This record gives sequence, structure tokens and C-alpha cells, in this order.
Amino acid sequence: MNTQDQLQPFPNFQVLDGYHCQSNSLAKVFTHANSPLSEEMLFGIGAGLGFIYWHQKGALPFLGGRGNTKNYHLDVAVRTGVEIKKVETKSAAKAEKLLLQALNQQQPVMLFVDMGLLPYFDFGDDYHFGGHTAVVCGFDGENRVLVSDMAAAEIGLKQGMSHEMTLQELAAARGSTFKPFPPKNGTFRFDFARFRHPMAADIYASIRQTADQMLNPPIRNFGTKGIRKAGKEILKWESKFSDADFRMSLFNIHLFVSVAGTGYGLFRYMYGRFLDEAAEITQNEGLRQAIDLIKTCGEMWVSMSAPFKNALELENPASLLCDITDQLNSIADKEEEAFEMLKELAG
Repeated sequence: MNTQDQLQPFPNFQVLDGYHCQSNSLAKVFTHANSPLSEEMLFGIGAGLGFIYWHQKGALPFLGGRGNTKNYHLDVAVRTGVEIKKVETKSAAKAEKLLLQALNQQQPVMLFVDMGLLPYFDFGDDYHFGGHTAVVCGFDGENRVLVSDMAAAEIGLKQGMSHEMTLQELAAARGSTFKPFPPKNGTFRFDFARFRHPMAADIYASIRQTADQMLNPPIRNFGTKGIRKAGKEILKWESKFSDADFRMSLFNIHLFVSVAGTGYGLFRYMYGRFLDEAAEITQNEGLRQAIDLIKTCGEMWVSMSAPFKNALELENPASLLCDITDQLNSIADKEEEAFEMLKELAG
């Protein structure tokens, strides 16, 4: 955005390339506050890695690589000294008032939006995902805002981009009630007065937390138990869904593992890079041994999901499921090995 009539980001705001919407949004806010941390560090110290198999009534099944979604920002806060508060409201008027208060002070605002209602994405009329975050980073003082996001279709590192929207368009995306994960006008507030760089104790605490949520999940839909459950449930999809929904559910396996803001390999490659930084901070070379295991897990996820890229066109998409249970059980075995090692290394 270079012409004079186009909105510019607030001073010191950087439109960063990234992998995952929430950790990338945090990296932008931290950088703007002169407290930069890598996206991988922000992802790891918040114990952001996990697994979930979820099938909500009225929505297609969901395989996700995130963990600690409810308290992720709180754990990032504890381990960086930054105060981070999540604010939700049913009132669109209140949500806009809070937004404008920050924008008028040239403060970027990280918020939840429904991707299907963002004018700069084209996912089709029926697509909705309200767990997406972006950062409002510019304002014309009247009705136009500048939203910082990432390119949607790229695999791996995604290009950081900025897009103009009207306040009305933004309000629709923030207030969407569509499943899954309606955004509920969710916004984050930050106070960087006590920012500090993560220390070894913070690193180890985050690794123990991540290992625990993978190895000892509260319900069988999460962690390595959830991976094994997915291997059984996916076999039931053909009898549960229409042909179109069955095909889309299979295609979504590829989408959620490799494309949709996972950094490729269902966040496992991102977590490996976090462990590389963690080894430097802790001076614990044992962590580097676990990096290879985590990367192997990422490779296994990519290999498992790749054939599902063709699920929408194949004459017989059910043929893709011939060894899905064995593949997911093998991934669960490898992830149990990796996180048992990390649990021991983190004390």
C-alpha cells in the first residue's frame, strides 16, 4: 500500500510473514510494542501445540493441531510478563467503541474474525471459521480500517498482507454467529510495562504443559488419544455424510494439516523451531534430540494427509481410507515417544 489515498499501518507496525494466525498476530503486537519475540517462541511458551478431533453438530469434522486454546494467551502472558486480557461482548456497539478507542490512539488491535466473512478471502458462501485472528493496524478516522493478515492459500510460511475494510464489514466478521467457533467480538488488550524475555524456567514449564496435554488429555478427543480416536471415526464418515460432505471432510484433512495456518505438518515443524530456540536459552542440548522426533511427526502428518488433497475429484474417495487407522496409530506412537522424551528433559 504505497499511494497517498491508501491507508498506512500505524507507526512502528510491521506486516510480518508468518505461519499461524494467532501466534503471528501476537508477534505483530509484540513487535509494535518494541518487545519482539519470534512467532515460534510465542507459540511454544503458550503451550500452543496439541491435537483435537472434534465433530460439532451442524458442522463438518475437524482435525486440529492446536492445544491449550482457552488459556493460550494467559500462559504467554505469565511467561513474558505481559498483561494480556481477552474481552468478549454480545454488543456490536460496545465492541466497536472499544475498537475505536484503541485505534484513535494508534494502537493495533488483535481480534477474532470469521474468515468466511472477510472480503479479502474467497472461501465460498458456506465457509465459516471464527477462530481466526487478525490485527487492525490502521484507521482513517472515519470508516475505513487496515487489517493485517496472511495469505490464505500458501503452504508453510505465509506472506504478511494488509487489507482495507469498512467498519461495517469488520463488524460482520467479528459478530458472526456461524459455527465452528463464532468469534463473539473477541478482542485482546495488552500491557507491556513488565515485559521480559522468557527464561529457562518458563521454557521448561511450557514443555511440561505441552507434553501433559498430549499424553494425559482430559477427554479422548485430545492429545495422542484423540489421534487414535480420529483413526477410528474417519472410517465412519462415508456412512454419516452425503457424498459432498464426505469428500469435503476428507479434503479438510489435507487443509487442516498442511494449509490452514499450521506452518505445514500440523504445527510440528513450528514446534521443532521453538525447541531449537529453547535449547539455546536453556543450554540443554538434549532438547535438540527431541527436535528430530518432532520433525518426524510433522513428516508423518504431511505424508498421511497428502492424498486427501484429491478427495474432491476422485471417483472413489473412500479408497483413500484403506490404511488411515494404521497411519494415525503410527503417528500417535511416534508422538508419545517424542513427548515422553520432552517430559523427561523438562524435569
